[in-house]
Amino acid sequence: MGALTARFEDELAAYVGLESRALVAMSSCTAALHCAFVLAGVGPGDEVICPAFTYVAGHQAVSATGASVVFCDIEEESLGVDVESIRRLLTDRTRAILVLHYAGIPAAHLNAVYELASDHGLRVVEDAAHAFGSAHEGRQIGSFGDLTCFSFGPVKVITSLEGGAVVTPRPEDVGTLQELRLVGVTKSTAERYDNRRTWDYDVTRQGFRYHLGSIPAAIGRSQLELADVFIRNRQEYCRLYNDRFAELPAVITPQTDFSDVSPFIYFIRTPDEGTRAALIRHLGERGIASGIHFLGAHEFSYYRDCRRDNMQRTEQVAGAIITLPLHSFMSDETIEQVVDGVRTFFA
Repeated sequence: MGALTARFEDELAAYVGLESRALVAMSSCTAALHCAFVLAGVGPGDEVICPAFTYVAGHQAVSATGASVVFCDIEEESLGVDVESIRRLLTDRTRAILVLHYAGIPAAHLNAVYELASDHGLRVVEDAAHAFGSAHEGRQIGSFGDLTCFSFGPVKVITSLEGGAVVTPRPEDVGTLQELRLVGVTKSTAERYDNRRTWDYDVTRQGFRYHLGSIPAAIGRSQLELADVFIRNRQEYCRLYNDRFAELPAVITPQTDFSDVSPFIYFIRTPDEGTRAALIRHLGERGIASGIHFLGAHEFSYYRDCRRDNMQRTEQVAGAIITLPLHSFMSDETIEQVVDGVRTFFA
């Protein structure tokens, strides 16, 4: 970790539009989420209310603090957290709320989440692994609110091969985050940012091996220069998909025009799990890859006994959602191959 990491942080902060807020780079979004929960004071005996409809990395970040995961349901519009479901789950042990911006689409009721959190003195951690470059009500995700975590993993809109970042509304947290990501060592970050080392340091807290090295930072900087190009490119493909699938009555497409969305993945929803399985086979026979984002984490063995709300919408969506190919600079032939694969199936 050296000066390139510092430059990547500065450039990310400028892109997101941070003013009084601060950004600290991490080795992954999972590391960022873990440090965010530690910074929020989450620990043994506490509860964090999370959507089950997200990747399990967010739940593992909670578990790593010693706190308990509590599962809430999702809403229909953006597949974000259901605020009333969260409200039903609140107890005096609740310390934080995890919010996912699924597929880059900002959670529809984000303002209501923050109002609820404020009323009960809770921290909010936004899992923006899918949403770097997305905006909510005209403001970039990460430029407002509480703790926000980004991912720059190998398949994200921009990548540093592996990497992430935490945005905090409290600049005084920067030193703590820097120590958390560098095995609790003090002073070292400032020296390394000048491409130097210090052998006069202390260790003041539990820390982790979560720092972002110079090589991934350099890759991230080169990607960041093209972020707007990548986003516009992906928006174009997503709008095309939405238009071409609009006439298929059995298909539910994302409920957005993508104008404020930095699309990480493109998804559709089928009528049921059996239809999805048949569609996956149909596409596979035509050389088209597809995926499932996500399974309901409340059904995993490790989290099966966690407290939860009624998970009706989560189970309905998790059983019917399918991810279609989306990446930057897709060819017209690839797009048409995917569209034709879906349309011929439902025809």
